[in-house]
Amino acid sequence: MSVFQNLLALMILKSAPQDLPYSPQLLLRLAVLYVFSGLLVLQSTLNPDQPLAGILLGLAVQFLFVYIVLNALHHRPRFVQTFSAMVGAGILFNLLSWPVFAMLSDATMDDGVKSTMSLLFLLLISWELLVKAYILKHALEMRMFGALTLSLSLFFISIALSQLLLPAESAA
Repeated sequence: MSVFQNLLALMILKSAPQDLPYSPQLLLRLAVLYVFSGLLVLQSTLNPDQPLAGILLGLAVQFLFVYIVLNALHHRPRFVQTFSAMVGAGILFNLLSWPVFAMLSDATMDDGVKSTMSLLFLLLISWELLVKAYILKHALEMRMFGALTLSLSLFFISIALSQLLLPAESAA
């Protein structure tokens, strides 16, 4: 199976991080694609104040979180494949969220459609949390409940640090 096929299978919980090749070069390419896909989506839809800083912060938080958790639980050799899976899934979720963001940022869009897109966005976030939990479950050889707790922790840490370090600029 190709890397892309493995990532697609991962999205539907049919493959695991260990199915990806152990390749630091692949991880670097996926990280660059993650940043590019995030910039593409944000610049063409929501146009936030500091898109690159936000994406890089999110990537750094994921990197540190995965590294610390794997190291603490004595699974550090699994870092490259685990983080590759997290970043690869992130790329696919960025691309899936693109049309949703485009519709949400369209000022001419009907409120009913925006409500539906907001619910779809919530569904995408929930799906991403589940996929990341599934990745952590396999990487850490733990039960799904513990992995979901870690996935939610990563999500809330990312949001908190983003709000703390990159506050939205107020209109003067």
